[in-house]
Amino acid sequence: MQEYRAYLLGIDGHIRERMELESETDDEAVAKARQHFNGGTIEVWQGVRIVAKLDGGSE
Repeated sequence: MQEYRAYLLGIDGHIRERMELESETDDEAVAKARQHFNGGTIEVWQGVRIVAKLDGGSE
């Protein structure tokens, strides 16, 4: 398992909510973040590497 962080961003680009998660793959981490936040602008990170930025629930 790898450690990831996901952030829900507000309209102003600031972090509104944060979650930590563990996943086997990047795709799994993105799916978990998408399900948890259910839309909005989401960033998924692993360490200093950005895995995905989802705008309004899409990549």
